Amino acid sequence: MSREKKYWKSEVELSNSLDITDLKHNEFAEKLPIDLEMSDELVQSSTNRRDFLKYLGFSTSAAVLASCEGPVHKSVPYVIQPERIRPGIANYYATTMFDGYDAANILVKTREGRPIKIESNKLSKYHGFGNARVHSSVLSMYDSGRVQGPVFNGEDISWQNLDDQLVSHLKKSDDAGKNVYLLTNTIVSPTSKKVIESFTKKFKNVKHIEYDAVSETAVLDAHEITYGVRALPFYNLDKANFILSIGADFLGDWMGSSYDKDYVKNRVPKK
Repeated sequence: MSREKKYWKSEVELSNSLDITDLKHNEFAEKLPIDLEMSDELVQSSTNRRDFLKYLGFSTSAAVLASCEGPVHKSVPYVIQPERIRPGIANYYATTMFDGYDAANILVKTREGRPIKIESNKLSKYHGFGNARVHSSVLSMYDSGRVQGPVFNGEDISWQNLDDQLVSHLKKSDDAGKNVYLLTNTIVSPTSKKVIESFTKKFKNVKHIEYDAVSETAVLDAHEITYGVRALPFYNLDKANFILSIGADFLGDWMGSSYDKDYVKNRVPKK
């Protein structure tokens, strides 16, 4: 008695009603319809399908590689090289970032004057660690859909043309007694505030309005009522033994800050 076990995939294979052996060796039970005009030499060739696909893939790849040549980028040296720029050596600049929601003290890595990476400023006492949006914000500078210059009525114009038209419209509105509104997000930069203040002093009819897509007005009002200062607070979670959070994802992107670094400092398991 044979000890080898036999298995069948279907009742047809068990009953052997069809010639299973022929079907195993022939992938297609019927001839494939060929609409293309092929030579008798190619049709009667003994080359199997695997070799044919290999030859076809190689010839297609070779044709594609031969037809695709990369653009030539010429490296032109500086005529007068800037003092702080060394080709191939990165420069780091400590700065702050605030876009109306996210805020952080960061280090910007630059190459030949172009920012290529944003890193956390570990030497900063507050807001030294940025979240994912802060780190990825450098990509917006290289967005192909970014506006490259001033646009008026859908057409590109020069900066001088923009200045002339803007000053002309501002003077006409001032003479007619009409108000002009300058709409921006929340600005915390002292330099930007000073520029806007000088602008509104020169044109008395200009009103500055700050508006954020994600507003923190409720937090500002609550902090003003509680402490008498209308400002966004910063919490030292590394000094907190107990945290009660009600709808505040402080480990995520709550208030645009990264509290996860301070949170884990006081959560180290002790022996």
